Amino acid sequence: MSGALSAAAFIAFALAFLPLLLHLRSRNIPLLSIIAWIAVSDLVYGINSVIWDENIDIVASPWCDITTKLKIGANIALPASTLVLALRVYRITLQKGRLGMPSELGVCLGFPFIIMVLHTIVQGHRFDVYEDFGCTPAIFVSIPSIIILDIPPLVASAVALIYCSLALVNFAKQRRAFLLLTRQPHSSQITKGGYLRLVLLVLVLGVWNALVIALTRASAYKNGLLPWTNWDDVHADFWLVSAYPLALVPADILGWLYFSWAAVPISSFFVFGFFGFGGDTTGTYRAVGAWFNASMLRRGTGFQSTVASHGSEASQADLTKDHHHGRSVA
Repeated sequence: MSGALSAAAFIAFALAFLPLLLHLRSRNIPLLSIIAWIAVSDLVYGINSVIWDENIDIVASPWCDITTKLKIGANIALPASTLVLALRVYRITLQKGRLGMPSELGVCLGFPFIIMVLHTIVQGHRFDVYEDFGCTPAIFVSIPSIIILDIPPLVASAVALIYCSLALVNFAKQRRAFLLLTRQPHSSQITKGGYLRLVLLVLVLGVWNALVIALTRASAYKNGLLPWTNWDDVHADFWLVSAYPLALVPADILGWLYFSWAAVPISSFFVFGFFGFGGDTTGTYRAVGAWFNASMLRRGTGFQSTVASHGSEASQADLTKDHHHGRSVA
């Protein structure tokens, strides 16, 4: 089974990494953040599945210390980045500029880092190791863990869905104005298809993130909460590493383990489905294919010059500019 897990994770990583390359020039911070967090998570999952293939050996502890924190960060980073993207698509319908880059980076990167640090409060021990899955974060299930780890992503997902709904309502009401805006010379980067892809991605990820968080955390808390008494009691065995062979994991817990693991690769398919196809991206794929063919046959002018003309189109496809100031807002 581990071979299937690692293969699925690496395939998902490739599917997320391609749109990331195609949209780097867009400077769409929330979109790039969503894709980057998903891609990094896929890569971590794949490496973990290789290291702990049919074993629960306590190895690569520093790797686990880092990646378990990244998993905690990703759990909030994806809903938070989706919220910022939802705010972008909403502000487009109001013909307003995007938030400043520092604000977007603060929500998409800074806030997850804060949650990673705060996780230490409810980190009862170092980490857990599951056969085939590798290291996972340790969480002292308690009221503080609900406040720190569960409420923020649920709230972010809910607010993202609200902004997305408002954006769709405004788009329907002002459809003619939006179409006129796309025809303005200084707004040539706005496309109806690109805008709708952003809206649909927010809608899908908002629902998916909320569903995954609600179901997985409800499963974790089904046996009740532990009393968070004081720091010393909660962290008495902080350096403990618990290891679990799959044969000893109860069937219901194992099912939720598979579900929570699969959530990130599934998100990769969502991203690729919305941004891995279309005329603006297939042109880049053709350019890469032409470069590869030329390189293998020792002909052609090189990859960079070939991709540049196509890649610029792909990277600009989902950009929008402020109607009054010409700033990128998507």
